Amino acid sequence: MANPAEDRTGSFRRDVETAAANLKKDAETGASRVGDEFQRAKEQFAQTASTARDDLSGDLQRLSDDIARLKDTMGGFAKTMGSHLGEAASGVGAEIASTAQDQASSMMAEFERVARRNPLGVVAGALCVGLVIGLISGRR
Repeated sequence: MANPAEDRTGSFRRDVETAAANLKKDAETGASRVGDEFQRAKEQFAQTASTARDDLSGDLQRLSDDIARLKDTMGGFAKTMGSHLGEAASGVGAEIASTAQDQASSMMAEFERVARRNPLGVVAGALCVGLVIGLISGRR
């Protein structure tokens, strides 16, 4: 006849082995699920990084193109402003020359009038100026 203590010990041992096998199987299943989740997370991270890199590359290319267009626009603006400034300076220069010529003509006309009214004074003034110039240049 079988010993009831041995039956219980054998039964307990089988229960422990079954529980251990189930626990091992659950642990392997859990580890497999964790590994799968890590793999999915890694793939998603790689995909997100690739998409971000592509987006950044496109943004940098657009920025580079915008800067090149801005440089061209500013160059055209500077050229146009230089042209306008040159035209304005030319107009101002011509106006100044014309004004100076008018004033010189006016002074010459005034000097002629004074010389016609008082020729002796003009000759005396010219003589004084000549003497002063002679004295200054003779001392050197």
